[in-house]
Amino acid sequence: MFLFRRMTWSVRSSLNDSSFSPSTSNSTNGRTRIIRVIQEFQTKLGSKIQEVKKNLPLKLFFFLVGFYCATAFATVIGQTGDWDILSAALAVAVVEGIGALMYRASLPLVRKSRSLISLFNYWKAGLTLGLFLDSFKY
Repeated sequence: MFLFRRMTWSVRSSLNDSSFSPSTSNSTNGRTRIIRVIQEFQTKLGSKIQEVKKNLPLKLFFFLVGFYCATAFATVIGQTGDWDILSAALAVAVVEGIGALMYRASLPLVRKSRSLISLFNYWKAGLTLGLFLDSFKY
């Protein structure tokens, strides 16, 4: 036999019901929930923009140097053709090594040099983008 359960749906109203939104208090200062969410989003977005603006010229420089290195790397290695596999393996090892240092912050040495690793992450992004765009030349 089949067991049938009766499902009931409860409809809650946010008007005079504190159990509907536990994170808010009763004093909302006349602001609706959507206004509070928008203001919180603006605050978080502003802090992220300030974080990106910090050391922006240096980050842009490392990105462009990575892009230049990709162009030089593809041009010099492409001259001989003998070293293609070894150079591709070296490029992958460098990119993965920087990524591993960037996203693993458990080592004490990594925590101390976090800003330098972050700059090399921008170099890695430039290198990767440069190699990707350079692949369309051939």
